Amino acid sequence: MNIPKQYRSLQYVHDIEWRDVFAVWRSYEAYQKGWETHWVERGFDSWDAWRGNYAAPLLPEKRVWKVYRIADPLCDVPLMYGVPSRGWQAKCYDGMPTKMIADILLHSTVANNPKISAVQENFPFQTMFTGIVHKEKIILVEGMHRACALARMREYAGDVVIALAMYDGDIPSIGKGDVVL
Repeated sequence: MNIPKQYRSLQYVHDIEWRDVFAVWRSYEAYQKGWETHWVERGFDSWDAWRGNYAAPLLPEKRVWKVYRIADPLCDVPLMYGVPSRGWQAKCYDGMPTKMIADILLHSTVANNPKISAVQENFPFQTMFTGIVHKEKIILVEGMHRACALARMREYAGDVVIALAMYDGDIPSIGKGDVVL
């Protein structure tokens, strides 16, 4: 996989299957009561059904996934692009499909977001994002609150990795009843 040049610190670690990427994502969110309320309100009967539907437009099971360590996350994460979900598009991207994390940090939805502030105050020592490589950009599929929190930080000494797959074509809006910002 060709990693775009602006992401200088990414180092290949290993290949990974989508089911394993999804399992890591599940481990971060599925137990949280706030997410359960969210998926039930949107007509899903489980976290798996909700997030499976969210990611479906990207056909993740058909992609080749690889894990990369982000050796300098304070430099590289702000250069990544936000999830192309309807909620983020409507509230932060000025109608664009996605926007660079660095460009939305001062947006009121991000700057005053209690979820992002809480994550920043207690950022995990180890974390994995999920994203796609599309037209010389890394676009997040999940991990938006953590990415925004990390992009606001001045110091971080933990271990950050990202599962990536190549994606050609137009970026679809993802997520029926997507994330509450």
